[in-house]
Amino acid sequence: MHLDDSDGEASAFFADLGAVWTEAILTADLTIAERQTWAKKLAQWQHEVDDYGVDEAFEAAMAAAEQGWDYPPLVRVLQGEITEKGAWEDEAPVYADALAIARLNVLERQGRSQEYLYLAEAEAQTERYVTMLVRLGRAQEAVDYGLQYLGSTEEALALSKTLREREELQAALRVAEHGLALEGTKVPLATWIADLALGLGDTGRALDAALIACRGAPELAAYQRVQDLAGERWPELRTELLVHLRQGRSYYPAGIVEIFLHEGLVEDAMRAVESGASYTLIGQVVEAAIPSHADWAIRMCRQQAEPIMNQGKSQHYHHAAQWLEKARAAYRAAGREAEWKTYLGELIASHRRKYSLMSRLEALKR
Repeated sequence: MHLDDSDGEASAFFADLGAVWTEAILTADLTIAERQTWAKKLAQWQHEVDDYGVDEAFEAAMAAAEQGWDYPPLVRVLQGEITEKGAWEDEAPVYADALAIARLNVLERQGRSQEYLYLAEAEAQTERYVTMLVRLGRAQEAVDYGLQYLGSTEEALALSKTLREREELQAALRVAEHGLALEGTKVPLATWIADLALGLGDTGRALDAALIACRGAPELAAYQRVQDLAGERWPELRTELLVHLRQGRSYYPAGIVEIFLHEGLVEDAMRAVESGASYTLIGQVVEAAIPSHADWAIRMCRQQAEPIMNQGKSQHYHHAAQWLEKARAAYRAAGREAEWKTYLGELIASHRRKYSLMSRLEALKR
């Protein structure tokens, strides 16, 4: 009650705590009476945290205490009787996945592999099902099942990694490439495919995957990897990638700017930051633009520095001074030293009452 949970971290702690209690209840050798006692205690805890908006933290643990391992639908599943309802009499509750994962963790620790497989299949825990098959030496069965039932790129990557650990390299590559057509972010999977394919000496498949990764998360390292793999195709692919970067909106502005600057495309980098970017990124482009586009660099520096000074943000005056240093360099690069001196004089006259700023402005006379 004394915590500010605006960041949600305290609430997240209860989710972790609930998962631990669920496994603890399932691991302990409890009588029915002991389970009932724990179910009541967990219900009381849940009631208390409900008042703070921590919903469902102990729901799975309560169900574990109420059902134990002798809940009839669960017993049937563990015996291999699998239906559409999974391990439930009626519709599965919202905490069904959390309870299934806890049960699977306990079964794995206890070495109950076949029951693990039955439960994972019944509860649609596909990733866990196929990775367990691989660990049991049933790789082909895992691949066949995975190609039919994997639902996301994350699941495909998990199975592919497990196959790779077992030296089933071609199978791992096949599953991973299949995963690129599934829902989810493709960049981690494509990056992993490129590594594996290159290790297998298949440059063509490595290049295809590297292109997917670069388009999805344009960063200099990904761009250079395509270049390294492309060989004679690089001029064509370079043009294609640069067109893609110019046309698309990306969550990776820093990566795009890095690529443009690496290629010496200063005007493209300028356009990439004009609609908004971090101070660091704008500063990086400004420094690159000073020799050839000094007027633009001056304008950008003034746009960053002047609001800080005009609004009296004294804690940020050092940033304003840094922008003005870049502006001074741009004025000089453009042969406009006199104009810089006039501008600086106007700033000093305008902000002469801001004593903590004045020392920084006076230092810019040098």
